Amino acid sequence: MRSEVVIKKLNKRKKHILICVVIFVVIMLILGFVLGRKIVNLVKNPKEFRQWVSDLGIWGKFIMIGISAFQIIVAIIPGEPIEIASGYAFGWFLGAILCLIGSLLGQSVVFLITKKYGLDFVEIFISKQKLEKVKFLKDNEKIYMTIFFIFLIPGTPKDVLSYAAGLTSIKLLPFLLVSGVGRIPSVVSSTIGGSYLGTKNYTMAIIIFAITIVVSGILYFIYKRHEKKKA
Repeated sequence: MRSEVVIKKLNKRKKHILICVVIFVVIMLILGFVLGRKIVNLVKNPKEFRQWVSDLGIWGKFIMIGISAFQIIVAIIPGEPIEIASGYAFGWFLGAILCLIGSLLGQSVVFLITKKYGLDFVEIFISKQKLEKVKFLKDNEKIYMTIFFIFLIPGTPKDVLSYAAGLTSIKLLPFLLVSGVGRIPSVVSSTIGGSYLGTKNYTMAIIIFAITIVVSGILYFIYKRHEKKKA
């Protein structure tokens, strides 16, 4: 009798999870289709983007935060163009702050939902093959250092990690702190480049982007070499 009650409760929970997941996926797909293309088109045209957020006044800053958060949750919009556009529109310092706040908000949403609904939810967005690539998160002794370097190095599976982290023993605040600090160099370099574009200092913008590409390439090479050694 008790086993039947347990089974009923489990089935009810699975139905609840399925309904919530379906609603979430539908909302994200709609937002991705309706807003995603508009956001991408706007950030492709920095002048238009700056004028748009300028016309909105204080709300432009909140919208920038929302766009950065949305990019993390949907994970189909590239983050770098948004960071460049933010630097172009708000200057490198404020642009970087807004992007970092939005990124942390987006990560919080993904992390908390994953904590609640578990692997069944994550596998809707992330394939098992990609999840296998972040199985090193099970190493509790090195988890914080690993997360820091993954967010520090461009080209690493940050979107996968934002979802997968919710499946580990790590808590939300430590995750946000470590990943947020790791994000700072790439966000700042992108917003500085965008800021120089905004002031039409194209030479400095090119230098910043070139340095970023070179450093990113070196760090990514080190990361991939380290991954091969562990395999």
